[in-house]
Amino acid sequence: MAMVCGSYNLYASANCSITSDLGTCFMTSPLGATLEDSGCRFRVWAPHAEEVSVLLQTGSTWDSTETPTRVALKKDQAGYWNGFADGVGPGQLYRYEIKNNGTFERIDPAARDTIHSELTRSNRGSHNASIVVTNEPYPWSKFDTPRFTNFLIYQFHCGSFAGRNDHLDKEIATFQDIETKLSYIRDLGFNAIEPLPVQEFAHTRSWGYNPAAFFAPESAYGRPVDLQHFVEEAHRHGLAVIFDVVYNHAGPSDNVLWQFDGWSDHSQGKDGGIYFEGGKWTDWGRGPAWWKQEVQDYFFQNACMYFDHYNADGLRFDVTTQIDGNHLAKVLGKLKKAYPDKYFIAEHLPASPWITTFGNFDASWLAKSHHEMQRALNGQSPIEKVKMFLGWDGFAHPWNLVKYTMGSHDDVGDDKNGNAKDGLTNWDARHRYFIDQFGGRDNWHARAKCRLAWALNVAMPGTPMMFMGGECHMGSPTVAWGYWHDGHDNHGDHRFDWDIAGDPIGIEMRRLVAAVNHVRWANPALRSDTLIITHEDDTNQVIAFKRWQDGNLILTIVNMSDTNFKDHSYGVATDQQYGRWSQVLCTQDKTFGGWDGAGNAFHEPYTQSDGRVYINLPKWSVVMLRLQAESP
Repeated sequence: MAMVCGSYNLYASANCSITSDLGTCFMTSPLGATLEDSGCRFRVWAPHAEEVSVLLQTGSTWDSTETPTRVALKKDQAGYWNGFADGVGPGQLYRYEIKNNGTFERIDPAARDTIHSELTRSNRGSHNASIVVTNEPYPWSKFDTPRFTNFLIYQFHCGSFAGRNDHLDKEIATFQDIETKLSYIRDLGFNAIEPLPVQEFAHTRSWGYNPAAFFAPESAYGRPVDLQHFVEEAHRHGLAVIFDVVYNHAGPSDNVLWQFDGWSDHSQGKDGGIYFEGGKWTDWGRGPAWWKQEVQDYFFQNACMYFDHYNADGLRFDVTTQIDGNHLAKVLGKLKKAYPDKYFIAEHLPASPWITTFGNFDASWLAKSHHEMQRALNGQSPIEKVKMFLGWDGFAHPWNLVKYTMGSHDDVGDDKNGNAKDGLTNWDARHRYFIDQFGGRDNWHARAKCRLAWALNVAMPGTPMMFMGGECHMGSPTVAWGYWHDGHDNHGDHRFDWDIAGDPIGIEMRRLVAAVNHVRWANPALRSDTLIITHEDDTNQVIAFKRWQDGNLILTIVNMSDTNFKDHSYGVATDQQYGRWSQVLCTQDKTFGGWDGAGNAFHEPYTQSDGRVYINLPKWSVVMLRLQAESP
């Protein structure tokens, strides 16, 4: 991409000052290693260091017995060390040597590539090193980030999404491996993907929420150019890419920021050093020191990297409630000004309109869309539970909320041998695939409830999201247990199973997901800022609502009971005096796993004088009707 002074491109020439009406939003040079015509410029924050040098080596791994080339850096008034090394090009290995009550070596906190995640301080014999990466622009194809009303997201974990019972046959999937699955996702009707974090994390098997090096891609998945190629291929398939970033904590055992320049004030409990001093305590230990401008700048540069170097369409921020909101809002304000057409999502739980107003995000996850859906389908006041997540809860627009009735990675994933959140004894908090919460994929009612849940997810206001496996009733036929976690699987291999995705039960659900997603794309009403609940039947646990836009009107009827209404006997209040309707979807059609004649094929009923339309309404179903004519 072009590197223009005065823009927010942080990888512009080293002496370019980046300013805006927000004031000086950044330092004059990018962090890390920035290639120029004759060599490479280095910049690193180490305010307590007495001396800092760049150590340079050639080869594929760092050889501690070899004498490296040493280039001394100079410290500026802000505590940053700067220098230039002639003749350095892409692929050059480097480390920082820091003197501060001793001499030690560090990986660059802003290294855009590393050999692997093992850091120098955790293993003195480590062969790890930072790697200089080219800043030549990637030949991106034209791709327009979707409008915020138009995201339909498929969430997945890179390492486990390929390799089990497919032609790849490997334990850890790479970016290249995942490229072979992009057509599968697109054929389901999704237009955006959201991989779990892809930055370098400790070890090779992990969800990714234990970052070790924030700027480098996970080495088990591939190199920076592989990640660029992956984004390019996703765009060629019509899939936007939303990256998941973790700025509220770092890996507990191995992260590049911890005591980076050797300073630590143990007397004040500030044992994390410059990047953690005075940071919030989180569920995973001391969080980054967001109160410092330098730390804000660090994460701002990291976020910009995903857009400038990886052509991202959005970012999902992990657990924003564990970052000081004032400091986070400041950084998001700069990001929104820099990338106004990109979709910024917060995992802000519980969701509050604050995050999209003062907080400057575009959207928040809505966890209760899953939890209350699960309770509703368990018979716990179904209508009231659905109403709790049906609208957009005081937010300005429906797309301000990302909803996932069948669960995200957090809800499906499990640890503690299946007993996360005491799930073995507490069904309400159990982490499982949605199908396993209701009896498993061999249970007809469980499958029907999954079909209902996804159809409602797409029909109601909000940005729909599905976690991998929900589209094919992925689950555990013998042991009700969730998607794999960071540790060993005591209950077997819980990666995405392509045999399950392709079996008859899996194919039925895939047909349903594709059909529902198609209905969303074919009907702008389902992407509008509209909602009226037209019908509530507490006796039969039926609720109906309508949405509309530009002459397109969809009435969605949800039956959360075992009562099966035949012979067009169920009357649904439409809030319409007149109208002729045709069915656009019934989740109990035979092709999805239901039965012949379950819905209203070839039946185009009129609204009757009582304001109701009379239809077949199968048990545990969603039926969607489109208004064909306003008058007789």
